[in-house]
Amino acid sequence: MVVIEFSKNDLLNLIGKDIPDEELEELLFLVKLEPEFEEETIKCELHADRPDMFSVEGVAREVKGFLGLEKGIRKYDIKDSKVVVKTENPQARPHIACAIIKGVDLTDELVKSLMQIQEKLHDTIGRERKKVAIGVHDYDKIVPPLRYADVENETFTPLGGTQEMDVDQILTQHPKGIGFAHLVGKTRPMLYDKEGVISFPPIINSERTRVTVGTNNLFIDVTGTDEKAVSEAINIMVCNITERGGTIETVNIDKKRTPDLTPKDFPAEVENIDKILGLGLSENEIADILERMRYGVSKQRGGKMNIAIPPYRTSILHLVDIIEDVAIGYGYNNIEPILPKLPTIGNRSELSKLISKSRDMMMGLGFQEILNFVLTNEESNFSKMLLQGKAAEISNPVSSEYTICRTWLLPSLVRNLTNNMHREYPQRLFEIGNCIILDETKETRIRMVKKLAGIVSHDAANLTEIKSIVENVLSYMGIDYKIQETNHPSFIDSRAGEIVAGEKAIGFFGEIRPEILENWKLEKPVIAFEMEIG
Repeated sequence: MVVIEFSKNDLLNLIGKDIPDEELEELLFLVKLEPEFEEETIKCELHADRPDMFSVEGVAREVKGFLGLEKGIRKYDIKDSKVVVKTENPQARPHIACAIIKGVDLTDELVKSLMQIQEKLHDTIGRERKKVAIGVHDYDKIVPPLRYADVENETFTPLGGTQEMDVDQILTQHPKGIGFAHLVGKTRPMLYDKEGVISFPPIINSERTRVTVGTNNLFIDVTGTDEKAVSEAINIMVCNITERGGTIETVNIDKKRTPDLTPKDFPAEVENIDKILGLGLSENEIADILERMRYGVSKQRGGKMNIAIPPYRTSILHLVDIIEDVAIGYGYNNIEPILPKLPTIGNRSELSKLISKSRDMMMGLGFQEILNFVLTNEESNFSKMLLQGKAAEISNPVSSEYTICRTWLLPSLVRNLTNNMHREYPQRLFEIGNCIILDETKETRIRMVKKLAGIVSHDAANLTEIKSIVENVLSYMGIDYKIQETNHPSFIDSRAGEIVAGEKAIGFFGEIRPEILENWKLEKPVIAFEMEIG
């Protein structure tokens, strides 16, 4: 959850309507905020999926729409500033977007709001500045043109400072430098104008372009490692700031203008929207609600409509996200609960029964159950097992140990054996868990498969033993099967079998190759099996 704080009077001024505290509290709750009133200050908790409401301006925009004070998607009057930012092949943070906002009334409230939304976007979309960093400057203190490049060293006066410091001094002596030094290496990204450095992302801006209460024109730079996240952050910043006034001007970066505030079109069918909600809403009612939720709507023939998504609504990924907004606009408090006409009795699914049965069987055979993470890395999942393949990757991994989703269970169990080499033998481990398989036919391009795997290690472990275990498990589970010889990269040639149920191969078993045992530093023979169960 994200916590934001703002002045109640500032919110009401932005809404343009005086609302009693009790009614305002209910309104904020209905638009997915959890407010807490403290005299003239309001603190709100909200989910990170609504970064457009990380400031009071975004909250006011949402409330105005909910109340019907403003409807539809806002049209932004954007001009080309003719300002150019030339990039010189930056590698450390290769993506940059910039914008100019002129005619801003930079009050104390806006200054506080700017600081807050920067901080919240840094922590969420920006992944604590690793993915995205935002700089806000006084545009009148900048002398175009600008350039963005990687350098090894540079000297400038950091924000809040009184004397020049070089990069190494900033990273070792300045509080911001110390806090974020781990995000830069030997080459450091710098944004320059004609007079020198204006920003050292993701660390700190220059004191020369400091924003003050008297500032009327803003220059915003957003840099990062992810182009989509950079674009989302700049859109949110300019759209929220201009809720207080001001005009947006684009900046030319390598023949591309930023920001791009073009709404995204999303085709939808009225029937599909109402089918999920079950409220019996007409096409006109749905269109009216969507416009109050600040979407653009154009009706088409055959019960279809084209929905324009505002540029600051970065979390809209699927039709269900839009349907959720229809439910919010309708009012959750207006939805009457309906008892099902047919009573049902809960029962365990067939898969759940099969999992329980297989667990009982494995424990009866003397195996100990293990629960491993679904996340792993390519070396463990493929290289160490002498396999080649592809897996669903984690776009922003916290650790090099967890960079992909596992495609099978055995590597995790082999790692368990390595970690338990000091334990008594024989060792018999099993796991029932999920694996993530790439599948381009699915909407998410992946499918989740439930698998059962077992592994045995002792001095006399052999193919006959693991074949007997597999046959016991399959018979107990009531699966009609046949076993045929196969070759598998992880098993010794001619010492592996394939499990076939019907016409489908559901698993395999065999003796693990000595090369794999060496990869995992195992000293005793290992036999194993793995099969799909759901």
